[in-house]
Amino acid sequence: MKSSLQLKLLAALITGSIAVSGCTTLKNAVGKKEQVVATAEKSAVEYYQDAQDALTNKRYREAITALNNIRTFYPTSRYAESALLDLMYAQYQANDFEAVTQSTEEFIKAYPISRHIDYALYTQGVTHMGGSPKASRLFKMDQSQRDTSWLRLAFRDFQALVSNYPNSPYTPDAAQRMIALYNDFAEHELTAARWYIKRDAYLAAANRAKWVFQYYPQSEATPEAIAIMAYSYHKLGMTDTANQYKTLLQINYPQYLDNQGGVRLPNQAATSWGKRTLSMISFGKLGQNKDKFEQASSDYTGETRTQLIRQAVNLALPSDADSLAQ
Repeated sequence: MKSSLQLKLLAALITGSIAVSGCTTLKNAVGKKEQVVATAEKSAVEYYQDAQDALTNKRYREAITALNNIRTFYPTSRYAESALLDLMYAQYQANDFEAVTQSTEEFIKAYPISRHIDYALYTQGVTHMGGSPKASRLFKMDQSQRDTSWLRLAFRDFQALVSNYPNSPYTPDAAQRMIALYNDFAEHELTAARWYIKRDAYLAAANRAKWVFQYYPQSEATPEAIAIMAYSYHKLGMTDTANQYKTLLQINYPQYLDNQGGVRLPNQAATSWGKRTLSMISFGKLGQNKDKFEQASSDYTGETRTQLIRQAVNLALPSDADSLAQ
């Protein structure tokens, strides 16, 4: 049994050891902090100027480094917000698309009342429209035959922009993209319907076409969807239902009926179906916002601009619950 004196001495030694260790740790921490601060070799304005020079000369990796230095060493400076905006653009031009979405999300959270939220939403939408960072980029494939999850994110980004910032210089281009995506979602469904038609799976074909008719009524795919339903229900012996859709064709899209009242599917029709795909549409190129960047190149004025935005605002995608129930 240790005596009380021994216990006191032992406690004193332990306390002293902790104190020494604590001082050493604190010293090391301070030393590390000083070492980190020392790496900020330039002021915020100097880093920012370096970034602007690099952007002007399209040295995007160099710009990214300078902008990240501002955000690391001067996170509360007056250049912090502009640096993050510039970073989105530089990352996009450097094809670092995953980093772009991280930066846009960070900007929207950090600066929710910024007057540049519209640019962040536009940049995020353009990036999502390209799809997964590991997938083929935009315009490299038929978009209607790809996974649509990234396109749904893009649609929602543009929808938020068009609905909340109708006067933004990016809104007309975002509206055009929304309309194209909406048509593309419908075309995605028809791709499956056509596949079923070729395999005489008429019920499945009718169901996919009905999905277009129900959830994408304003799409360019609607006439073909009605034709597929009329054709499929006729093949299934559901004459009354088939005739209902034939009546719609007769009134609105007579080019889908032959002289005997039979349904002509698109590959048999004599007219052009006006099909659009994303690869055929020219969108505005992503640029920097008007303080430091070019505006989106797609420009609309007057009644045309108003009609375009109104059309986009009225578009909606099926809910996630509806899509899962399909």
